[in-house]
Amino acid sequence: MASVKNAAARFNVTPEYVRKLCRTGKICYTAISSRKWLINMDRLAQFFAQGEPVREDSQQVTNGLVLDSDMLLDDLIDRWFEEYANKQLKAKTLYDYRRMRGRISAGLGHLKVSKIKPAHVMAFYNNLEEKGVRRDSTYTATKALLKLLPRGTRGELAKQAGIGQDTMRMVYAGKRVSRKTAEKVSVAVGLAFSKAFAEHTQKDGKLNNNSVIRYQAMLSSIFKKGVQWGLINENPCSRAEHPKAEEIDIRVLAEEEIPTLLDALSDAPPQYSVITQLALLLGARRGEICALRWSDIDFEKGTLSIKRTVQSIPGIGLVFNAPKTRRGKRCLRIGADCVELLQEYRRYQKAERFRIGSAWVRKVTLENGKVVDNDMLFTKWNDEPMDPDIISSWFPKFLETHDLPDVNFHSLRHSNASILIAAHVSITTVSGRLGHAQTSTTLNYYASAIQLGTHLLHKEGVVRAIGRLVLGGQDMSSLVERFGFTAKGPAHRH
Repeated sequence: MASVKNAAARFNVTPEYVRKLCRTGKICYTAISSRKWLINMDRLAQFFAQGEPVREDSQQVTNGLVLDSDMLLDDLIDRWFEEYANKQLKAKTLYDYRRMRGRISAGLGHLKVSKIKPAHVMAFYNNLEEKGVRRDSTYTATKALLKLLPRGTRGELAKQAGIGQDTMRMVYAGKRVSRKTAEKVSVAVGLAFSKAFAEHTQKDGKLNNNSVIRYQAMLSSIFKKGVQWGLINENPCSRAEHPKAEEIDIRVLAEEEIPTLLDALSDAPPQYSVITQLALLLGARRGEICALRWSDIDFEKGTLSIKRTVQSIPGIGLVFNAPKTRRGKRCLRIGADCVELLQEYRRYQKAERFRIGSAWVRKVTLENGKVVDNDMLFTKWNDEPMDPDIISSWFPKFLETHDLPDVNFHSLRHSNASILIAAHVSITTVSGRLGHAQTSTTLNYYASAIQLGTHLLHKEGVVRAIGRLVLGGQDMSSLVERFGFTAKGPAHRH
C-alpha cells in the first residue's frame, strides 16, 4: 500500500490525477486503518499496464469510494476534511470544526457509519448538554507557579510565552486567563500545566443549545457527504431531534450611557477611540472595522464600503475574508461628524508613520492572498494589521475604569441598530446597513427596540423620541445625522 502522494510519484502523475481515478471508480481506495486511506499499488499498476478499469469483486465501488460495511465514522470524518472541508470552508469555520471533532470522535467515531441511527445522534446531543462538557474554563496561577515567576522580567517572559504584557500582568496578579494563555505560560516557565494553573469551570459546565446546534450542523454536513458519496442511504441527522436555538440576549447602552461613553473616549488611545466610535456610528462588526482600508472610504461622497473582515485563527494568525453573504458587502452613508472623525484620525496616523520611519510594514496580504500597499486604518505600532481580539480584551477594562456598564463590544452594534429603529428608519434600510442576510434576522434581533421606538414616536415625534432613548431628553437630531440619516430616514445618497 502507498499514499496518494507516493502513488503519484511512482507513476509520474499528479496526486489529483490519482484521486480522479479513484473518484471515477477506475481504481480503488482501500481502507487499511482507521486513520488513513491508501492506494493499492498493484491495482494502480494494473490500470496503467492494461488501460482497463479495475473493480473489486468483494466490495461495491461508488464514486471512487469503497463501500466497506466496517467503515467507522472517524474514517468518514477524515475523508470529509480531506475532500470537502479543507477546500470549501473558511479558515475560522475549519478551525472550529477541528476543535469540535474531538467530541464527535469520542462519542460516535468508533461506530460503523452504516450502523449509526438517529437515536445515536440524539444520544450524542443529550451528552453535550450534560454537566462538565464545556471546555471554556478560566485559569488562575497557583502558588507553585507564582513562586517561579521572575520579578522584574515580566516583559521578557511575556515575549517568550507569546502573549501581551497586559495579559502577563493578569497572570502575575492571580486573575483569570484563558486555557490557551495558561498553556503558553506553563510551557515558557517549564512547569506542568496541572501544577501551574487552577481551573474554574463556567456556570454548570453545560453547553448551551446554540453550541449543540453547531455540532448538529457539522455532523449533518459529514453525513450528507456520506450520502452523496454513496456510503449511506440516509442522513441520520435529518430525523434526529436537536435543541431549539436559544434567544440571543441583546444588550444595548441605556439613555445616559452613550454620551458618557463618548466623553470617556477622550482618555482612550486614538485607535481604540475611533474604532469604538465607528462601531457605534456604523453598527459594523469589530472584524469589519479592523479590516477597513483608506481606499474603502470616499470622503467627497461621504461613503464607507465594507468589503472584508479579519479574524485571528490560532496557529495561523490573522486571516482576511470576504463577507459571508452578498449583503455583507455593503456601502454605508456616513455623516459629516464621522467624516471629520476619520479625517482627523488619518492625520494622526500619518504622523505616527512618519515617527516610526522605515519600521512600518508597507505591504499587506488580504483575502484570496492578494498583496496590496498597506493602507489599513487600524494597525499595530509597526502598521501590521490589528487583531480584533485586542479590542474585545481592551473594551471591558476601559468600561470598568470609567464606571460604565458591563457590556461587550458587540453591544455597540446593537445600540446603533436600536437607535435607528427607534428613529423610524425602515427595517429594510437598517438590515442593509448591518449586513444581515435577511430582513427577518433584524426583526428577530430587535423586536423590543421596534416596540419601544413605535411607542415613543407615537407620543413625541422622532427627534424627541431619540432624545429620550439616548440622551435623556436632549435634542438628538445631530446624533442621528452622524449615522448618515435624517430624522425621517436615510440621508440623500450622492
